Amino acid sequence: MIKPVTRIAVVEDHSFYRNGLCMAIRRLKFTELAFEAANGLEFFEKQRANPADIALIDVMMPVMDGYETVKAAKNEFPLLKFIILTMMDEDETITKFIQAGVQGYLLKNIDNKGLETALKAVIHGRQYFSDELMPFFTRTLKQEKERPVNQVKLTRREIEILQLIFEGLSTQEIADKLFVSARTVSNHRFNLNNKTGAKNTASLISYALKNNLVR
Repeated sequence: MIKPVTRIAVVEDHSFYRNGLCMAIRRLKFTELAFEAANGLEFFEKQRANPADIALIDVMMPVMDGYETVKAAKNEFPLLKFIILTMMDEDETITKFIQAGVQGYLLKNIDNKGLETALKAVIHGRQYFSDELMPFFTRTLKQEKERPVNQVKLTRREIEILQLIFEGLSTQEIADKLFVSARTVSNHRFNLNNKTGAKNTASLISYALKNNLVR
């Protein structure tokens, strides 16, 4: 049985770095390069004509930057997965992209092996973040003032959805997996945030980890 090959899009405005990424992807046995683009606008044109499964996206790009691209693409291509590849490691930027629903966030000092590991993780439904970003999650965990777990009662369905959020699935992907509507999942997410006191996805994940609600 032939294993399916995952199609990757590289969206990066610096041609030298973009060429290196494309070369690395071509060398992997489980991926193929769908296309490359220099900005978000070009990405949309090529994704509509020749869709990829995963998009590697830079943050700072002309015409249409990484954040604008991810937010718009989430609506048009709900099954597409996103890995951010940047040198920006500020808490605000990381939080913004986690809230936007990306599956990975990598710093550009990552080597070929690290890129391969990240792609495999996302392909198998997990999230992946560069090791250098772990202090961000530690700070987020310490800063959140969650309610004690014994004061929060989550339903079985809420815990199930919480696990899928932790695994990096979007609202639409969770809906498809559970055979419910996206509106139903959105309602559950609202209830989860309300019950746990979480202000965003990052703090919700921090709450879940602290209280051993996900694995």
